[in-house]
Amino acid sequence: RLLNGPSMNRPSVHYLKTPPCWEKPSPAAPMGLHNKDNISLLSMNRYIHHPAFRGALTALVMIAAGILLKETGTATESWSQYLMFALYASGIGWSIWIAKKDPTNPGRFGSLFQQGFRHFIVTSLIMVGFTIYLLWSHPEFAREEAQYQRTLLVETKKYTPDQIDELVLEAEKQYPTRYISATVFGYLIMGAVFAAAGSVVFARKD
Repeated sequence: RLLNGPSMNRPSVHYLKTPPCWEKPSPAAPMGLHNKDNISLLSMNRYIHHPAFRGALTALVMIAAGILLKETGTATESWSQYLMFALYASGIGWSIWIAKKDPTNPGRFGSLFQQGFRHFIVTSLIMVGFTIYLLWSHPEFAREEAQYQRTLLVETKKYTPDQIDELVLEAEKQYPTRYISATVFGYLIMGAVFAAAGSVVFARKD
């Protein structure tokens, strides 16, 4: 009757098995450790699924690739420009692909393009900022461009030495503004093209 219920003569006694004193209990996981891991994973997923984070990451990869090309002396090769475009397009396509996999996203062209737009805007801003820093830290770029323009003007044989000096000086002054404007325009236009193309490819068909 010990297992089936109390007896009328004596109460039921339940014995608990306790480990011997020489056996140490296994250490338990620290309280809150798993919660911290889960919070870290959730935070990382939140960053990864945000187009601004992916846009910043794309810009950093492009900057690293540009520095590597510069250090190896291959920055002037024609294929290096296509490599940068490929990195830019891959980053935007990555954002659009993640947006398509999101069950809360309708997967239409407009919603996918919006994700790509947020991506390339952040990438463009970072790349333009890096370009401004390069021009500020390397004023010799403007002087080298001015000397190149002087060579072209001399070869035309249409200008006097005074006119050439004036045009070269003007080219050196306007070089940063022109270069930054071309950079902004180029990244925005190419980003819009890549985002539109990716949205067409990944858009859900009815």
